[in-house]
Amino acid sequence: MKNKFLSQLSNRPREINNKGFIEIIVVIIVALVLLNLIGIDLKAVLAKESVKQFFGYAKDMTILVWNDLKLIVEFIRNLANN
Repeated sequence: MKNKFLSQLSNRPREINNKGFIEIIVVIIVALVLLNLIGIDLKAVLAKESVKQFFGYAKDMTILVWNDLKLIVEFIRNLANN
């Protein structure tokens, strides 16, 4: 049962949805324009040391979580194959 389910998941055609990607780009552009109209200088905000530290921490945590997720998926695949 488990192997049949996993094979069905892997055989499904991947749907490509470019509409969602374009919407995200448009939202980002609109947000940047609105921030500029409000008077927030993004260069000054991004140049702050605390912001740089936050993005470094967020990057490290994203990498850690991604590696853990890969291990979990590998573990589940090994369980399904045995």
